[in-house]
Amino acid sequence: MSEQFMGKPDPQAQNTLLAQWLYGLLANKAQATTEGPLPVGEDVSFPGQGYHAAFYPQIPNFALALLRQSPNVITRYAPLFFHLLGCPVCHRAYLETYDALRTALADNTRPTTTTLRLSTTAGLATTSPKLLVFLCQLLIGQARTILRQAHREHSDEDAWARTLIQQAMQISRYLMQGTLRQRALRDLVEVASLAQPAQPEVPPTPPMLSYSLLVGAGSGARGRSAIRRADMAARPNEQVSIDLRAGSLEGNITQENDTLILRLVDLAADLRGHSLIISVPLGTLLEPVRWRGGNPYAIRSTGPVASDGTLTTPLGSTDLHLNEPIDRNLVETLFKKLDVRAAEE
Repeated sequence: MSEQFMGKPDPQAQNTLLAQWLYGLLANKAQATTEGPLPVGEDVSFPGQGYHAAFYPQIPNFALALLRQSPNVITRYAPLFFHLLGCPVCHRAYLETYDALRTALADNTRPTTTTLRLSTTAGLATTSPKLLVFLCQLLIGQARTILRQAHREHSDEDAWARTLIQQAMQISRYLMQGTLRQRALRDLVEVASLAQPAQPEVPPTPPMLSYSLLVGAGSGARGRSAIRRADMAARPNEQVSIDLRAGSLEGNITQENDTLILRLVDLAADLRGHSLIISVPLGTLLEPVRWRGGNPYAIRSTGPVASDGTLTTPLGSTDLHLNEPIDRNLVETLFKKLDVRAAEE
């Protein structure tokens, strides 16, 4: 066969015209199915039962390669390209991804570069917040659909889904605005609950209290403007904290050296005098915290709830520092949910 070629031919050149024609067909289909660009910065919509796990994870890379005008992108993604021509669900996801990345790239333009860099810390720190929110939602939504499909097919895709969730959590730490992080990770707890925990020793009884992250709180300056009962529990006003709420009850997590300290106040009378079991449902997703006892689903308090309803107990240690915004954001993500139950005596 090699005798038929002269010089150094490109074996893919013969497919160039076909690829260009198919790309034109896809572009025309995109114009026919949408009216103007999709809203970027709004919530990402995710496919339902029509989802195709073999192709969907490639869509962000494909869209980014198109926007960067990478060489031979159509031939490199040929299977995905042909799939998009015939699958309206994945095609819609492609359109949303392409439009979001295109707008984010435009927002991210700097005088020195027009290239979006997501592989380095510096790149993430300077990336458009719209893109970071979109990517987090995309990764979490992708993990959710993978897990649902795996459950229907009785297969195990937990490791894959956990990797996607972990990527979203790592990316979200570069969102400095609390409301944007909350939006980016809005489905995190729900999706993480679909995956099997890395440590199976989950307490069988339902929690008596479930604390959630208090969005927009926790900066060092917050103590000057709103001193709560939780602040009175031996916390200096200037100390950085992660604030929690369960209905009208509040608590906080602070750091002393490398130890994370949980403080709760106004606990019910039936909990006073009893030790508590504290569960951090997202605690196994990342490894920056060395949990007390080794299991974030069953952290036993070091002492009982005091007669005034207060509890102070260590949760674990970490090399991350709450006074560093990027570190704090990551630790904060782990405490989107914190459950409390009475310990068996």
